[in-house]
Amino acid sequence: MIGSSFVVRTADDETTAAACVDLWVAAVADRDGVSASGAVRDRARAKFAAERVALVVADDGTAPGVVTGFALVSAPGTGGGPTAGAASSGVAYLSLLAVAPAAQGHGLGRRLLAAAVSAAAEAGFGHCELHALEDNAPALALYASAGFHPVGDPFPHALNGRPTRVWRADARG
Repeated sequence: MIGSSFVVRTADDETTAAACVDLWVAAVADRDGVSASGAVRDRARAKFAAERVALVVADDGTAPGVVTGFALVSAPGTGGGPTAGAASSGVAYLSLLAVAPAAQGHGLGRRLLAAAVSAAAEAGFGHCELHALEDNAPALALYASAGFHPVGDPFPHALNGRPTRVWRADARG
């Protein structure tokens, strides 16, 4: 299986962060069936500029600087949306999670999500939150299978206005 050939590791260098932004822009364009967006790139860069709890990346170890997937965990209150101002110090925010379209469907997203939640727990956070588009069925299934559950009412996504909801999981299993 292709997913088992990838190495999931923590990273903290800016070259890797730039590769993650590129992957995010490509993944969003692929998911939405649109061209790459400068607004999506700017928003991803802003998320990487926020206080970071962890950056977990996946690669196959053969091509330096090439990221196949990643999960960015940020500090409490960095997510925007309805809970940002009320976020407690016990809640880390899973800002971004992406897997290259060619590598999807092989468990890599699940491995990255588990590593991100584990990193949040190791950093002392009791919960992890993320924002998910209500119409992104594959992502919602992944989050539910990993122990996340929807919290609160949907709200409009900051860039595209699509209904989005907060999902929360216990980071300590």
